[in-house]
Amino acid sequence: MKTYKTGEVFSLAKQIQLEEGKAVKKLVIDGEAMKLLLVGIDHGELPAHTAPMNGLISVLEGEGTFFYLGKSFAIHQGDNFAFQKDQLHAIKTDSKIKFSVLLWKEGE
Repeated sequence: MKTYKTGEVFSLAKQIQLEEGKAVKKLVIDGEAMKLLLVGIDHGELPAHTAPMNGLISVLEGEGTFFYLGKSFAIHQGDNFAFQKDQLHAIKTDSKIKFSVLLWKEGE
């Protein structure tokens, strides 16, 4: 886990490198009540899964499709999407996408 200097501007998108056909994940913050992950996908997918906490994805670069509750949503750089814990979701891209995932415990 990387420690960031306070008082400096930095890019989360530059903190994760893509690998073709893979979903690469990097844990940035690993707290009991909150976690922040970075995910990068190059022509691939993050298969359907659930999360133990509520989540908010923020697209840092690229575009893809977010699948949630039986629906698909086109997502692009600058878009955000919130999801509830224990709900099946997935992301797929035919190009490249980088996004952050903020997870938090309910009531926090």
